[in-house]
Amino acid sequence: MSTFNRATLVKVLEILDSSDAGEALAAAKLASTMVREAGLAWDDVLAPEIRTAALPAPADQAGRGIGPGSGPFGYRRDRELSPHEQFFMVLLSPRTPVEIKRKLRSLEARVLDGEITPQETQDLKFMYQSFVIG
Repeated sequence: MSTFNRATLVKVLEILDSSDAGEALAAAKLASTMVREAGLAWDDVLAPEIRTAALPAPADQAGRGIGPGSGPFGYRRDRELSPHEQFFMVLLSPRTPVEIKRKLRSLEARVLDGEITPQETQDLKFMYQSFVIG
């Protein structure tokens, strides 16, 4: 079970209000993945209190979990994230420059459809390591 960061989930869910349908859908998918990866169900998340076993690990100033095995946005470090997950983490990261986010918008549909090239996959991995993991 990975750590669960309610504050990060709230930030992701705020994107559901976006006028861009693709962005809202991506936020919904990312939120569902975060809940599933934490070993929770939406009933657990929406409950007034999350059980003690699922409380968030301590976080650094950027809101990243610092417990054992926790990665950016509360994801487990024991697996490599998909290009889809990396894409949205780079897009949502406050450390990603605005001009990079604008360029990423042109890739969004192809990332959602799983149609990016191997070079684009490598570029995403580099951006993820640079702007999310740091």
